[in-house]
Amino acid sequence: MVKQTTDILSGYILEDEPRLTLRQLCDACAVRAEYIIELVDEGFIEPSGVERSHWCFSGISIKRVQRAKRLQHDLGLNLAGVALAIDLIDEIESLRGRLNRM
Repeated sequence: MVKQTTDILSGYILEDEPRLTLRQLCDACAVRAEYIIELVDEGFIEPSGVERSHWCFSGISIKRVQRAKRLQHDLGLNLAGVALAIDLIDEIESLRGRLNRM
């Protein structure tokens, strides 16, 4: 008798189109609106829309906010430090991708 196994993959689909309101982003990341506003002020995430009541965020913002939370919690970084760390991590990932394509 042959035993058959089934692999199940799971993950997130993060669209780059603006789709999340401020409230939805807060709920998805389990943070307060003030935290998101600080990240926007720091330039870490960018909403579309001029007024806060009309802000929309891309799906990628969820990943960035979660990463920021983790860095602050694990390393005790302030928001400026988080933004710098994420920029450096993004650059490393980009360079690794370029190396892998060579």
